Formats: sequence, C-alpha cells, structure tokens
Amino acid sequence: MPEENKKVTNPELVAALEQLHQENNPQNQNRALDILLNRATLLSPVQVNPIPGQEEAAPGEQKKANIRFQLISTQDGRPFLPGFTDEEELRKFIGDQQRAVMMVSFDHYVELLVRDENTQGLVVNPMGKSLTLERNTVLNLAKRKKELAQAFSEEKMERDTQIMIGDPVQVPTQLVEAVTALAQQREDITALWLRQMVRPDGVQTYVIVVDHTGVQEEVFQAIAETARTCTTPLPVDMIPYGTDFAEAATEEATPFFTKE
Repeated sequence: MPEENKKVTNPELVAALEQLHQENNPQNQNRALDILLNRATLLSPVQVNPIPGQEEAAPGEQKKANIRFQLISTQDGRPFLPGFTDEEELRKFIGDQQRAVMMVSFDHYVELLVRDENTQGLVVNPMGKSLTLERNTVLNLAKRKKELAQAFSEEKMERDTQIMIGDPVQVPTQLVEAVTALAQQREDITALWLRQMVRPDGVQTYVIVVDHTGVQEEVFQAIAETARTCTTPLPVDMIPYGTDFAEAATEEATPFFTKE
C-alpha cells in the first residue's frame, strides 16, 4: 500500500460516526454526511490488471491498466462499494494482505455508481462503526450537492455602494437555531452575527457574518445548506468576518454564536 494512502486518517469523520452510533438523530446524520460529501477522502481496495501488450512497454513509458474496485456483499447478497476512513479500518477488511489501494472522494464514488447500475450503494467502515448509504440515497445526495453548488455564488459589491445594515426587524428563530447547531458541530466556526441589510434597490436580506478558521467555500456551503432547510421572511446572505464591511456591520452588535 503506497505511503500516501497510509496517511489518510479522517479524524473528523471518525468522530462523527462515533457520535452517530451513540445517538442516531438527524443532527448527527447531517454532520456525518456533510463531512463525507465535502471533506473526506476514503481508502478503497482495488485490483489492478495490466492491459495486454503493456508488459513490453519501453522504460519510462506510461503503462495503462484496468482498475477494478473491490465490492462487499450484504447479508442478502447485494454488492456495495466499501470505503475506509484510515488504514486501521482497512486492515479489518483485508487483513495482512498487500493490496493496491486508491484514495477516493465522495464524488468519485458517485461516478462509480453511475457507471455500474448493479452496485447498490456505498458503505463506510463496514467492519467498524459503519455508515451505509443505499444507491438512491448516494445519487440524491450528489444531486443536492450539485444544486447547492450552483445556487451558492459569490457576489462583489461596487466600492462606495450605500447599504443600510442593522438589527433584524424580525429574528428568524428557526434559522438562528439551525445555524447555531451546525456551528456547535464544527470546529472551524468561531462566531456568527445576524444582521439585516437593505440594498440600494430596496431589496432586503438577512446577513450572517461568519468568523471562521476553515476553508471559506466549505464553511459557507454548509451554512447555506442549513439555511435552505429553514423558512425565513427574507433571503439569507453571508459575508466573512475580517473585512471593513463586516467590521462595520458587526460594530456594537452581539453575536448569536461564539465558540466557547
């Protein structure tokens, strides 16, 4: 097994799966799925078969091969793709065998399922604290992830644009509670403020100012997906803390969440 594969650990996903097995509720399910879809890289054993004629390739010439992903069968005989969070979980499955292993993201597993209609889904850590996703569930999650990525876009305002911003006239309690629950699950969200903004054209939106230590696109995507599940009187925007605009927007305002 290549050295780079041995370094795959996924501690965040391991902890989320542990928490999910302790208490199987929507909040813990969403956390595990968010990590799996957006940040995890799993290990998957494969069989590498050289293409006939490649054995005599010249030194330095790239050789082509057929790669077959190993499947695991459920008790009723249905084939699933296995994925492992780290070498320890992988060894529970393959033992001491020397096997070719690939690092695979969720998006890659989706591609594999699309290519092979007989494969029934994905199971993470099948020999430990596992997470089993049926084929339709994986494809629906991939569709939702794509829709969210298309809906989530960056908007830049012109310099000196006159904007009014202040306390929300009506606090969207469902949104605040849902985003607070998300922030409590994540280590990379430090503080959150909720403000109400009026643009020059009169359009009003809620603005969540986000102080974080993670990858901004991933953090904003997670918040956006959570916000989409809530009913709010106004649309929801996000801005990162640390800019002049964000500092002005949060001046004398109290965050609705701070990391303890």
